[in-house]
Amino acid sequence: KGTSEIPADEGIRTTLRLGDSALIVGEVRSTEARALYEAMRVGALANVVAGTIHGDSPYGVYDRVVNDLNVPKTSFKATDIIIVANPIRSADGLHKWRRVTQITEIRKDWENDPMQENGFVDLMKYNVEKDELLPTDDLLNGDSDILKNIAGNIKEWAGNWDAVWENIELRANVKEALVKMSDKLKEPELLEAEFTIKCNDEFHKITDRVREDTGKIDSKRILFEFKDWLQNTAHEEKERLKQDGKNR
Repeated sequence: KGTSEIPADEGIRTTLRLGDSALIVGEVRSTEARALYEAMRVGALANVVAGTIHGDSPYGVYDRVVNDLNVPKTSFKATDIIIVANPIRSADGLHKWRRVTQITEIRKDWENDPMQENGFVDLMKYNVEKDELLPTDDLLNGDSDILKNIAGNIKEWAGNWDAVWENIELRANVKEALVKMSDKLKEPELLEAEFTIKCNDEFHKITDRVREDTGKIDSKRILFEFKDWLQNTAHEEKERLKQDGKNR
């Protein structure tokens, strides 16, 4: 009080009134937790509402939110997905790396304890031997309420899990192509927000164009056209970044 600083919870509510953009709240600690879950419950006009919070597991997040930050259990159900990132240590204990260790869906049909009532369903788990995040059987078999809800609103995917999974793999291949191009050109800036947004926009444009031409989402053609666009655009972006560096 006595300053022009806006409290976190008031800032979140003000942001929600400004429009339908995605809302990301970092380091959720106290009063902003209730405002964040208020935003999640109204859905922020069906766009992404997310926050970062300290917790080493889905239950750890639940315990922190409900028992420490006093968010009601029913409000916690507004959480759809929890992504956990933890440090992975080497055998000698001298090195550690940060990895996403699990992606967990929060089901809505529990009353008191999501752990005891199967409210947590892992979609992806980290495999320490492979150093990879791998899909679980639940995800591979389409046992995901959140993905079914998303698919149910899209004509090409409704009731067709094979089509949903094919599109997930397409998007993964698009991201992989971008990472490989960044490595090939030794240009990590290609993975930053500016160029990634450009890639996302182009991916959607190509998808729309292919759908109009063929009447369907042809994953192979979309990926081919995206890689062709990326090949040319990434080199142009590298040259632009080089010129910007010279002009500084």
